[in-house]
Amino acid sequence: MLALVWDQERPASALADAAGLSKSAASQQLKLLRDARLVAVRVDATRRLYRADLARVADIAAMLDQFWSRPLERLRAAAECAPS
Repeated sequence: MLALVWDQERPASALADAAGLSKSAASQQLKLLRDARLVAVRVDATRRLYRADLARVADIAAMLDQFWSRPLERLRAAAECAPS
């Protein structure tokens, strides 16, 4: 769902269709993404248009990189030192 709004605004109904979800299921997914602040919503008349919040996604990516960098480095070092 996030990939569908990565570089363009899309209405909820188009997202449901593109994801192969019912409108209800798509609405639940969009609510989760909104609650996590991964998508922004803009009201245009009677439609809600969704778009990825790329700044928020970048913040989370940086946090995950920081979280995983040391454990992955230790794993790489252990794998390189393991006898073959």
